[in-house]
Amino acid sequence: MRKAQSIIIWTLFLAGCTSSSGVFRVGENTYQVSTRAIWELGGRIGAKRMALEEATRHCERQRKGLRVIKSSEDYSHFEGGTVDLVFSCDESKQ
Repeated sequence: MRKAQSIIIWTLFLAGCTSSSGVFRVGENTYQVSTRAIWELGGRIGAKRMALEEATRHCERQRKGLRVIKSSEDYSHFEGGTVDLVFSCDESKQ
């Protein structure tokens, strides 16, 4: 029982260490997602991975391929790594 409680607490703790804006539309077939991850969860690299995974899933739901338009990254000791990814979903490249 104690082990299960410990796992739940750590899961909730780590979930609070990453965040995402979710994908939102910023123009005609242009979308943006913003992500954050503390350094223990990859910092900039972790945030970039999360952003690319979300963008890819969004485009796959439309049966289209991902095209990155612009990506900006930042890092601070207290906020961790942040990534703003602007992308479009182009005709299927699969």
